[in-house]
Amino acid sequence: MSVAHQAAERAADLVVIGGGAGGCAAALAACSRGLRVIMTEETAWIGGQFTSQAVPPDENRWIESIGGSASYLALRAAVRDAYRGDPALNARARTNARLNPGNGWVSRVCAEPRVWLSVLESTLAPYMASGALTILRGTRAIAADVDRDTVRAVRVRDDAGHETVLRAPYFADAT
Repeated sequence: MSVAHQAAERAADLVVIGGGAGGCAAALAACSRGLRVIMTEETAWIGGQFTSQAVPPDENRWIESIGGSASYLALRAAVRDAYRGDPALNARARTNARLNPGNGWVSRVCAEPRVWLSVLESTLAPYMASGALTILRGTRAIAADVDRDTVRAVRVRDDAGHETVLRAPYFADAT
């Protein structure tokens, strides 16, 4: 005989399922506009391909001049600044406005996963500290309460097996 357990509940203005680059961008945009956000991430690290797959941004060659949002360009600048703070970096590289730390060709900003992670966490830290952003790491969506084309809630389960029902007027699938 199984014993049913009551799942905990949490609510926010927006629930973002998936803490990759897109999920982080959605959370940042919402928090910067005063919304309360819950973001889930299946792994221990946010950032997706930047942080856990060691894959640099795959982007067009004009990203530095057109097509990038202000927040994405700020993220790229922060990654470059993280390297500029390294005393091992030579003066020529330090003053290069278009510094590409990994010197890769697929992106104008190839960098180590740990640097992307540090920059993403620093960018989101003020919102986490204020309570505007909650990140549920090691947590995956397991079910959704849907009424026609409206998501009412999403049930998630963490690595320890605890389930939580997340409620919000808006949900973003960033998986």
